[in-house]
Amino acid sequence: MKRACFAVAITAMLLLFGNMVGYCQILSVSIPALHLTGKERIVGFEFHLRSGMIARLPNVPYGWSISIDNDPSWNTTISGSIAVGAAAVDPDFFHDFLVVEVEDNSFKHLPFELQGEVFVTEDFVANRRIKLVNKDFVFKTVIDKKSVVQKK
Repeated sequence: MKRACFAVAITAMLLLFGNMVGYCQILSVSIPALHLTGKERIVGFEFHLRSGMIARLPNVPYGWSISIDNDPSWNTTISGSIAVGAAAVDPDFFHDFLVVEVEDNSFKHLPFELQGEVFVTEDFVANRRIKLVNKDFVFKTVIDKKSVVQKK
């Protein structure tokens, strides 16, 4: 009798959870409008994602140190800074600079959000921080589909 109950329970679990339908959304991220003065150059950044993770960083400029913390809680941090002044970049760097994956359940729990700061300087002595919120970024869908995941 115990074996029969166990078999029924396992069969029910396989039927319920054997084919899981998940939502997969991969986004390319850009910052279209960074308001720099004529001589300012970008020397660093720090961004925080909620309900998302970094999937790819297509271009790491020479002379930059970049750190990504894809925490299992889907609260991700990415930061970068220059090693030498010659490595400073212009705002074009932030065109499709990052690819993120939105958590499957972010629509049910906490919505996806990206915010942070970009650090700029004219003289490489004093920095100015430009604060950015979700609306300051442009998200372009790379993958947006429901996918069936087979569990074995």
